[in-house]
Amino acid sequence: MEQAIVKVSSKRQITLPAAVYKNLRIQPGQKLLLEVKGDKIILSPQIRSYTELFAGSLKDTYGKTREEIDAYVNQERDAWEKTLS
Repeated sequence: MEQAIVKVSSKRQITLPAAVYKNLRIQPGQKLLLEVKGDKIILSPQIRSYTELFAGSLKDTYGKTREEIDAYVNQERDAWEKTLS
């Protein structure tokens, strides 16, 4: 668990340490979810959409190049057609 000490400004603002900002891939303008559990504050990135959540998760699953992916898709289509015949 990464820890950091931050200071609350007179406007009730905090600055996220650069390492935390980078590790969590937080973007400018992104909303964060703040939860209070007992005497603890939990701050986490809010997921904008499921598309964003899963983006890139299947990278290279079906091939690394467009040609490899096309070959995989064609192979699957051929298999489907054989089962329907």
